[in-house]
Amino acid sequence: MRDKLSKLGKVPLEKYAKFVSHHAIIVLAIFLLFTIFTGYQATLMGEAAENYGDWLPEDIEVIETFELVSDQFAGSFVTSTIVVETAPMYSKSDEIRDVRDPEVLRYVDLLAERSKLVYGVVSAESAADVIKEANGGRIPSSLRSVKSLLRNNEMAEQRISNYISDDYSLTVVRLNMLADVNAEEVVEELREVINIDKPPGVSVDITGDPVIDAVMIELSQSTMKKTSLVSFALIILILIIVFASVKYGLIPLLTIVFGVIWASGTLVLAGFEITPSTSGVMAMIMGIGIDFGIQVTKRFRYELRTYDKEEAMVNTLCNVLYPMTITTVAAVVGFKCLSLGQLPMMADMGTMMATGVVFCMVAALTVVPAVLVLLERRRRK
Repeated sequence: MRDKLSKLGKVPLEKYAKFVSHHAIIVLAIFLLFTIFTGYQATLMGEAAENYGDWLPEDIEVIETFELVSDQFAGSFVTSTIVVETAPMYSKSDEIRDVRDPEVLRYVDLLAERSKLVYGVVSAESAADVIKEANGGRIPSSLRSVKSLLRNNEMAEQRISNYISDDYSLTVVRLNMLADVNAEEVVEELREVINIDKPPGVSVDITGDPVIDAVMIELSQSTMKKTSLVSFALIILILIIVFASVKYGLIPLLTIVFGVIWASGTLVLAGFEITPSTSGVMAMIMGIGIDFGIQVTKRFRYELRTYDKEEAMVNTLCNVLYPMTITTVAAVVGFKCLSLGQLPMMADMGTMMATGVVFCMVAALTVVPAVLVLLERRRRK
């Protein structure tokens, strides 16, 4: 009975193996079309910064409260800061050394007004607002007048400490912003805001939530590119050394090339985005998926010692499918177990890695065999 079941299971497997071996061009054409489609989708993959909602489940009380308050008071929990600091380069010069100088106050007032024109900025506050409120809406004409005004107005002096450091070398413009703004677009506009002529001896920069988000997105992009390129280069080197052949060293790479493209396109269709935490997932997929290509190539070279290329590939697929399937199932189960916890980000990483491993196996059983058959010219002696 067991032998009958075993034979029944081998029949469709042998038919598939023979189809791939004898119709390699058709197989490649089908999967190249699929690659074009998923490749286009992969180019649409967006990058997103992370927030507490990405790491914590939606039904936790603290997240529900956070979202409730954010809906009712838009912009209250996203802030950005323009930092203006004295940075004189010469000891005896006209460069500004005290941010209470009227020229600096007018400069930060201009920064605040221009910042209000940026989409997503709800309000902008600076030391200039305190001075103008205490002086009838005007900024005094000299530093001595500003000092005198603050000495005679205790409340203004207390309030201005929220915007000026104790040593008077640094002042800030505080921006309240909407929580759902596009970090990259906002930061780009804010950089244009601070790119105006500034007083001598003064430096300016921006920081805060959107700025950090934009930097994290930039770093995730560079990390993904760097890790993927380095991983790919090292894999190429190792395979060429192991197989002692450029051809057989490069063909297994098709497993991860096509597997990653298919996985990326499918994940885009499923609504996934690259984040700083998931930027290294593709490198991990490469490390696992390349094993499938190595198994097929190595077994094919072994079978070529006895059989012609078509029959050698039939035997190859019949022998590697079972262990590759077991490996894939074990990997998918392990990665999907990450979703058993309550952290959404871990569940997403598990799904991305499981998807990548599955598609690498598919590539190893379709594209790699077809290419091996087409490029192999040797006949059994």
